[in-house]
Amino acid sequence: MTDVVVLSFAIALIRRGKISSFPKFYFIWTLIVSVALQFCSQLIPSWSGFFVCLSYLFVLVFFISNRQHEDMRIFMIGWLLNALVIWANGGKMPVDLEQASKLSYPIDALINGTDFKHIALTAETKLSFLADIIFKPFIIPRVISIGDIFIMLGTFLLVQRLLNKPISLIRLREGKNYAVKHSK
Repeated sequence: MTDVVVLSFAIALIRRGKISSFPKFYFIWTLIVSVALQFCSQLIPSWSGFFVCLSYLFVLVFFISNRQHEDMRIFMIGWLLNALVIWANGGKMPVDLEQASKLSYPIDALINGTDFKHIALTAETKLSFLADIIFKPFIIPRVISIGDIFIMLGTFLLVQRLLNKPISLIRLREGKNYAVKHSK
């Protein structure tokens, strides 16, 4: 999600954000283990489903350990939605072939089943509404899931926090209620 990260930093810098204090995150080592497991899933394709599922558990430990940050809770929603569909489909994310065919790179590995992390969406796919079924054409085209949308929002909010310009969805909601109460 390079495009989301770059756009998030650009918006934070436009908002005059700067890194003045880095928020404290716990259990960062679990993210390193998760990335290593994802790498192992590429090296040992016959075990890729197991490695991907296990990597998601390590990410869960990180999210739970850092749930005090509002953006982590947004990430956790996306993580959960993606984890459910991946776990239900043998450790791989199903992808809608019709949507994937709109991408500029070949989808042969997806079609022939050799992709280490994805499978083609079929009639037998479990929780297909949570799969990669949404074509995102702008900046870097890709097919995303509902969970990915939450992860993108969490990424945006986290970058704003990192550059000392946090945006609180909870405060936005409270602000709306405050405006309604005091406008009468």
